[in-house]
This record gives sequence, C-alpha cells and structure tokens, in this order.
Amino acid sequence: MNQIFKQAATTTFLALLLSISTFAQSHDEPCAFDNVSNNRSILKAEAIIQNGVVQLKNAPISEASHDSLFVIPVVIHVIHEDGPENISDAQIQSQIQIMNEDYGKLSGTNGDGAGVDTRVRFKLAQIDPDGNCTNGIVRIFSSLTAHKTYERAMLKELSFWDNTKYMNIYLVKSITGGVLGYSSFPGGPADEDGMVVRSNVFGNMGTANGQFGRTASHEIGHWFGLYHTFNNGCGTDLCTDGDYVCDTPPQASPSFDCSDINSCSNDVPDVNDQKENYMNYTPGSCKSMFTEGQRLRIKSTLQNIRTIIWSEANLIATGTDSNYTAPTVCGVAANFVTLTPTVCEGNSVQFIDISLNNATSWNWTFPGGNPSSSTDQNPVIEYATLGNFDVTLEASDGTTSSTKTTTNFIDVTTPGVGQPGAFYESFDKPGFINEGVSIVNYDGGITWELDSAASVSGGYSFRINNLINTNYGSSDEIVLPYFDLSSHTGTTLFLTFQWAYARSDPSFSDEMIVLLSTDCGVNYNQVYYRSGNGLVTGPTQTTPFVPDSSQWKKAEVFLGQYINFEYVQIKIVNVTDGGNNLYIDDLNLGDFPTGITPLDNGSLFSIYPNPASSTLNLKFDSVAKNRTLSIYNTIGKQVLSKELGVENQTSISTESLQNGVYVLEITENNTRTVQKLIISK
Repeated sequence: MNQIFKQAATTTFLALLLSISTFAQSHDEPCAFDNVSNNRSILKAEAIIQNGVVQLKNAPISEASHDSLFVIPVVIHVIHEDGPENISDAQIQSQIQIMNEDYGKLSGTNGDGAGVDTRVRFKLAQIDPDGNCTNGIVRIFSSLTAHKTYERAMLKELSFWDNTKYMNIYLVKSITGGVLGYSSFPGGPADEDGMVVRSNVFGNMGTANGQFGRTASHEIGHWFGLYHTFNNGCGTDLCTDGDYVCDTPPQASPSFDCSDINSCSNDVPDVNDQKENYMNYTPGSCKSMFTEGQRLRIKSTLQNIRTIIWSEANLIATGTDSNYTAPTVCGVAANFVTLTPTVCEGNSVQFIDISLNNATSWNWTFPGGNPSSSTDQNPVIEYATLGNFDVTLEASDGTTSSTKTTTNFIDVTTPGVGQPGAFYESFDKPGFINEGVSIVNYDGGITWELDSAASVSGGYSFRINNLINTNYGSSDEIVLPYFDLSSHTGTTLFLTFQWAYARSDPSFSDEMIVLLSTDCGVNYNQVYYRSGNGLVTGPTQTTPFVPDSSQWKKAEVFLGQYINFEYVQIKIVNVTDGGNNLYIDDLNLGDFPTGITPLDNGSLFSIYPNPASSTLNLKFDSVAKNRTLSIYNTIGKQVLSKELGVENQTSISTESLQNGVYVLEITENNTRTVQKLIISK
C-alpha cells in the first residue's frame, strides 16, 4: 500500500515512502502516483491548472516576478499517545520556517538554490474557525497516531478545520507501509483536503533531529498541484508531458541520491536530471529549488482552485494578516469529539479532548453515563440506558476556563439479536441490498456495484473499479447484516467468498480487508487481509480486468472464536491504491468447507502428517519473522498457541490434543492463513 487519506474521484493522493535516511540505500519507488497518472485521463483540476498557466505566461512580463505574496494559514493536528510523536511547539515552528525558506528562496538558507521564490508563505493560524484565539496547533490523544489505511477517514473526524480557509496538516507516529507522508491534490471535496506527515520527519529539531524538513515541502507541492519531476518519464513534449512543467528537465525515474544523472536526452540543451528539485526523491540535503514553471503552476492553483485561503478577508479571519495582534492571554477553548456517537446499550464511549491552548484540568458531565462525571482528559464512559444524552466539558489551564455542551450527543440504541448465522449471497438477485447487505461509500465516489461482466455462478458479481478510482487510500465497504452466531448449529464456522483481482502496475496494490465487530460497530477486529501478491488472481494490465473462470480464488475466514456472540457485524473493505477491478462473489457464512487447501498468502505452508497423532510438522516456502501458530477446536476455543521462529521448517507436539477436527491458523505480517487439521491417535 503506497497511499492513504480520503477524497473524491477527482482527487489524487501522493505518498512519499521510506525515510530520508534510507533514500541513498534504496531504489524502491516511494510513491505510486506517477504510475497511476499514466493510466488516467487528465483530471478536471489539472485542466484548470494548465489553462491558468497558459494565461499567466501570456500576461505582461512584469507579472512573473513582482506579484504579491500568497500567505497560507496553517493548522497542525498532532495525533499522539503521549509519546515522542507529541512533538514540541518549537519543532513545529521549525518546520514552518523551513517551508518558508524552501518556497521563498530565503537568502542564506538551504532553500536559496538555483530556483525561484514561489511567492508563497506559511503562517500558523491565530484564530480558529469559531473565532477563538489559537497558536494553530491542536493536540489530540488517540491511537489513530498509528495510522492504518482503512482508518484514515477517522483523522478528519478527530479534528478538521475548513480547508478553504486553512491548510490542514496531520502529524502521526507511523503510517502503514513505512510511508513518510502524503497529500491531497487540488480539486477534491472540501472536507477531505490536507496532508499527513510522520512527526519524526517534521521540522529539523527534536525527534526530527538530523532530518531536513523536506518531506512537508514535497507534499505541500502536491497540494499546490505539482507532480514529481519524473512524472511520466522522459515523455515527448517538455511542456505537455512529464510533469507538465516546461523548465524541469525530463527524467526517466526518481533520483534517490545526490549523484549527477542524465536519464533523458530529449531536452535542448540536454542537461542533467534536477536532483535539487523539491519534487524529486533525492535526500533533503540536496533539495533547494522550485522552477519558474512550477511557480506558475502553484499560482494557477491558487488563483483558480484554492482561491479563498489566501484572500485578504480570510487572512484577517484566521489572524494571519500582517496587522493582526495576538491577545496577551490566549485562553482555553473547550472542545471534544468521539468516533462513536451512536452505540448499543451496554457499550462504552471513548471521549477525546480537543480543547485549544493547553488545558491542564477537565471536568466532564455525562447524564445517563457511568460514571456520570470525570476529571480524566479522555474518559471512557459506559451507557446502559437507551436514549439520547448530552455531554458537557469544562476545560481550564488554571487561569482561564471554557465550557462546551453538546445536546443529544450520544445516541444509545438496543443491540437486539442478529439474524441466524447461516447466510448466502450470490449477488445475482435484484434488490439484494434490501436483504440486509449495505454499501458504505465514504467519499461519494467510486464504490461497490453489481457487475454482469464476470461471476462465479449466476449472472452477476460485486465489483469496485479501482482502475478509475483516483481517490487513493479511500475505503469502500460491503456491510453484512448483524448475525446471531450463537444460533449456528454446525461444528465449525467460516465466512467464505470468491474474489478476483489484478493490478494495473506491479509496484502497487489495492487492499481487501475483512473486519468483524462484536460491540455494535464500536470496535472492529481485522480477521482477513489480502494485498500485493496475496490479492492478485490475474495478470497485471492497464486495461480493465475481467476475470475468466480460472482467475478466481476462495477466501476462507475462520470465525469459530465468535460463535457465542449474538450480535456480530462483518464487512469487506476495499482500500484503493490505483490498482484494477476487484470482484466479490458467492459469499457464504456457515460450516467449514470440505476439501480445504492452503490459501495463497504470498507465503504458502504445508503440514504433515495430517491426520497427526503426537507430532505435527510445518514447512513454509519462505523465512519470515513474527509468525504465529494457533489451533482452534470446533467451537472456536484456542487449544494451542506458539510463536514460531524464523526457520522455514519446524515441528510441534500435539500430545495435548484430543482426537477430532481442528483449525490450524498461521498469522504472518497481519495476514492469517488457515488449514484443516485432524488429530487421530
């Protein structure tokens, strides 16, 4: 997975992978945007930007270097768990300074290279959307600091300021896949705009000591509409191909170090690749410039798409105009959120303090909750009674205080009992959604739909078109009805379905995830995962993938450990990475299928003998770390668990197991593979 964050089909997400310190050692491609853009038609936003560039080029010569500054108000959302990722205000300020050096070509700084002053400057907001005094930094305690692809929409639920007026930057501890950061491209929906950056590469002090702060400068370039310098390779026309900038030399592939390379010879004069450009993949130590052509693209974006954020009226409203004088005391402004405002009776709610300006004490009131009050910063409250309940927070820093009440904030509903566990969906019946299957389309763009081009049986399957879905990192869900698994009368319980998938490029892949909740959707466990080679069933192709009968695989998800739960929800999630069509068909919830074989997981294994008596041997086709073995009986109880070593062959004792049928599960890199095991002594 190379990208993560939510936006609509007209939005492009760009990810910068690996750490700057590893660029010199690795030639892996840090961002899949280039490959994807080769397979997509020009976005509406791109057409607007290019038209604006043409108009700017035809403007009087005096325009080019003497236009006024574009000041961008910035808000930093620090997502943390009180670890080193909760970086200091000073470290954040150091990054704002670096951004101004890089975009302003400030004399005497690392940004003073051979390029131009883009005329863009950045300031932390001094007034929030509600008119409160602020330093432009929001600190939020949340486990979402370990940023997972399918949870990215939740960052905006934690904290989000109107993107037409503020540049939203989210700092997290980690991002799935080792990603350093990613950004939205101009033209996406208003509430899905912004960028995410790992906190340990933000700024050049504190936890980012030894870094150069160029990750943010790079990602902000994408936010302004800039492509990588190597976009589309050498291309044919220096202005209408490649990165759509005439004065950046064509480049066949990314530069990962500061060496002089000339990868394309179709430019006149023929010059080296621009290793100094912020939109290359070179280390921060050799980045120092934007070109005049890039400046014009930035200006076109600001004048034609991001038109409000730099306006005089908005600078006054956000406290970033030159005449703004901050108050002597910037008092606390109470605020809070929860990611689960609707819960089932008997569930608990995690409340999250997002108050501004360093509150040091909190007094919560929870009518209908248990406890009914709390002084914790981020309390967990149980709700055992049906109804709608207010929440009040009074936050204080010892000198100033603020109170916020939200009426009917928590909705407590009855969990009820799910439908009987046996379930089958062929996706071949008109109106199948009325039978309890629903679709969650967070971004309102490309999502799951019936498709008659391919199926395992019958005339239809369910498909999501990742090939045209440029909303990279967005999640689209097939949500099954609530099930009463305790009603299941079989000896084992599995969710099975058929899937088919192909990539559009070998360097990136979409994700297929199965999630399960036993607490009315408050929390979900990942019970199945496929990506990369483990997801592929057909050949890589840039044309729409339509599987034949041989290009389907069967997913078999063991659910025995959930067999006593009366209200279980399951959903199949697609996380797009610009791949190709993913199909789902013949979904079944029931007994263990006969004749099960090992699943292709990118790391196959075999067990022998089977049936086994006192000893079981396992053989893997590869060596791996963090490999775990679990064995479950027919009612889902775990009867044996063992951490396996890195060797590809091992033996375990089964002396403690009684005669019978079991499920053997291997977990490796968050992926589970199962196989039927028989013990016979």
